[in-house]
Amino acid sequence: MMTLIVGCLANIDEGGDLWAQAKKPAQRTTAGKSTNTGSKNSAAAKKTTTKKNTAAQKPTASQNARKKEDINALKNKQDKLKKQMQNTDKKLSETRKNTMQSLRELERLNEDIVYRDQIIKKQADELNRYSEQIDSLNVSIDKLSVEYDKLKKKQSDMIYYAFMTKNSQSDFIIYILSSKNFQEAYRRVIYLSNLATIRKEQSAELSRTKQDIQVKRDKVDRLKSTTKSLMAKQEKEKEFALYQKQKQDKLLVSLKAQEKLLKNELEKQQIASERLNQKIQNIISQQAEAAKKRKKTQPSSSGGYAMTREETTVAGGFEKNQGRLPWPVKGTITGSFGKQPHPVLKDVTVNNKGVYITAAPGSKATAVYDGTVSQCFSVPGNNNAVIIRHGNFLTVYANLTDIYVKSGAKVAKGAPIGKIYEDSDDKNKATLFFQVWKEKSLLNPQQWLKK
Repeated sequence: MMTLIVGCLANIDEGGDLWAQAKKPAQRTTAGKSTNTGSKNSAAAKKTTTKKNTAAQKPTASQNARKKEDINALKNKQDKLKKQMQNTDKKLSETRKNTMQSLRELERLNEDIVYRDQIIKKQADELNRYSEQIDSLNVSIDKLSVEYDKLKKKQSDMIYYAFMTKNSQSDFIIYILSSKNFQEAYRRVIYLSNLATIRKEQSAELSRTKQDIQVKRDKVDRLKSTTKSLMAKQEKEKEFALYQKQKQDKLLVSLKAQEKLLKNELEKQQIASERLNQKIQNIISQQAEAAKKRKKTQPSSSGGYAMTREETTVAGGFEKNQGRLPWPVKGTITGSFGKQPHPVLKDVTVNNKGVYITAAPGSKATAVYDGTVSQCFSVPGNNNAVIIRHGNFLTVYANLTDIYVKSGAKVAKGAPIGKIYEDSDDKNKATLFFQVWKEKSLLNPQQWLKK
């Protein structure tokens, strides 16, 4: 019985184990089902992720719209920047143009002020001369008036004496006939004749003196009128000179703010000038050597250009006309020869190798004397240039756009050489750069041109 009970209990225990085992397969099955479900879910997740990635790779319409907006914004920004740059360039160009116009205007004002000061000085000298002439004439009038009064008194006394003595023609005849002899009668006739002549001369001298006084008084009146008119002109010149100086001061103030630009422009001008001078010196040296080889006679004592007889004659005529040569163009000197302070830049010296003559737009350069065109060439910064030889003298005409002559051609005084470059930065005014050389020595053109 006990064995049966134990067996049952054992079976129960086994049954429990079986029950537990029966439960385990069930759990495995559930786990298997769960695993299968997880795999299915994992595959679905992968598909979802792939779909999401695919969706991310393909932009949506809103994203495309946003991109277009961004591109358009960038393009607009770029266009704005371009416009700003163009406006900046335009402003810089206008600033440079205005600055250069102001500088040219200042240079002309400086020359005009110097010219006006010279006119005022000449007017003052002329007024002093008129004043001295008036004083001298007044002294002469006073002397003549005194002399006139004396002559008038003498004439009056003679008339009074004749009236008191009641001299008549018969009295003169009696006076002559009452002579003791012929010689005494002759002396009395001569005396009476001389007395009449003296009376006539005194009367004529009195008339002349009166006339001289009147002439001198008229001259004094004319001089006073001229002096008054000249003084009025001088006042106008002074007023205009004052106005020009005020304008000059304003330009100086505006230009001092552009010192950097002015220094750059000055440097460019100096470089262009040096290039031109070097080119000319090379040409002169080459021509001097060629002339020595061409002409076997003894060269000049200075070792310079060996001239022919014709060139010697031309050189002599050119030299005799120093201070009387016509201007190569009708205008105003806006850049004098030699070293001088810059009109704006402080402590800056300008060394001009020639003179700058500014003229009206469309002006042409003309030869200042007879000669032969030595060479035509171009120089950066000075456009085209022409050298004319006058024996051992040379004249240079630079800053030309069109040239009307050719190398080797003979030109007469006043002949057109070329059109002068018109500067858009200077209201299209034409500025000629002019030089005078003797051999390799650079001369001051202002001492050669007509005053």
